[in-house]
Amino acid sequence: MKTRWLIGAMLATLSVVGFASTFVSGGELTRDMGISPIVLVFLRFAVAGGAMLATGLASSRTRRALFALKPGDWTRLLWLGPIGTTIMAWCVFEGCARVPVANASMADALSPLGIFMVSVIVSRRATPLQIVGLVLGFVGALFTIQILGAEGLRLSAYGLGDVFILASAITWGVYTVFGRNDIARIGSAAFSTWTMLIGAVLALIAIGILAASGAAICWPHGVRAWGLVLFLGLFCTLLPFWTWNAAQNYLPLSVLGMSAYFTPVVAVLLDWVIRGHLVNGWQWFGTLLICASAVVETGRKQECGELVERINEDD
Repeated sequence: MKTRWLIGAMLATLSVVGFASTFVSGGELTRDMGISPIVLVFLRFAVAGGAMLATGLASSRTRRALFALKPGDWTRLLWLGPIGTTIMAWCVFEGCARVPVANASMADALSPLGIFMVSVIVSRRATPLQIVGLVLGFVGALFTIQILGAEGLRLSAYGLGDVFILASAITWGVYTVFGRNDIARIGSAAFSTWTMLIGAVLALIAIGILAASGAAICWPHGVRAWGLVLFLGLFCTLLPFWTWNAAQNYLPLSVLGMSAYFTPVVAVLLDWVIRGHLVNGWQWFGTLLICASAVVETGRKQECGELVERINEDD
C-alpha cells in the first residue's frame, strides 16, 4: 500500500511541476511573443501526442494497447479528447495571454474544485472532511495568486482571463472524472496518446476555419519561440499528462486532485526563479494552507473518486 502511494506521489509531483511550467512558458509565448492561443494548442498536443505515439509504436506491448481499442472506447475518446485537451488548453492559453502567471496557474488550483463539482453531480455525495480540505486549499490558492492579502478580498482583480481559467478547470474536471475508468481499462499511455492527438487535429481544424474567415493567426518564429514550443509540448504536456493519468492507478481521485493545489505554488516559484518576480509573505501563507488541505484530504477514508468509479462501472 505504501509503495503504491509513494509511486503515485512521485507521479503527481512530476505532473504538478510540468503543469506549473505550462503557465510560465505559455505566458511568454502568448503575452510576450503574441502567438495565437489556438496555435499553441495545436503545437502542444501535436508535439506531445506525436512523441507518445512514436514511443508507443517502438514497443510491441504498447503498440498492441494503442490499437486494441473497441468502438466504445473510441466513442468516449472522441468526446473526452476535445474537452480535456483542445478546449481546456485553449482556455488556459487565452488566460495566459490576459493575466499574470500566478493567476493563470489558478487553472490547476481550481481543478480540484472542478473535479469535486463533477464528482458530486455524478455520485451525489460529499463528505464534510472533503469539503474542509477543498476550502483550505482554495483559500490558500487565493492567497497564492494574491486575490486575498493584507487588503482583504480583491474581486476587482478578476477579469475575462480569470473566466477562461475557471472554464479550463471545469473541463479538466470532466476529463479526469469521466476518463478514470477508461485509463484503468485501456491504459494511461493509450488514453493520453489518443486524446492528445484528437485534440491536435481538432485545434488544426479550428485554425483552418479561423484563417478562412480572415482571423489573424500568429505562429512562432525564431529559435527561442520554437524552443519554448518544444519545451511546452514535451516537458509541460507529455510529461504531466502521462504522469497525471498514470497516477490515477495509484492514488484515489480526490487525493490526486488535491495535488493540483500545489501548481500555483510551483508556478509562482518558477516565475520568481526564471523571470525574477518576487514572492510575498501572503503567498507563503497560502502555501501553508495548501499543504494543510493536502494533509486533510490524504487522511480522508471515503474517497469521492472511488464512488465515481463504482457508479461508472454500474452504468
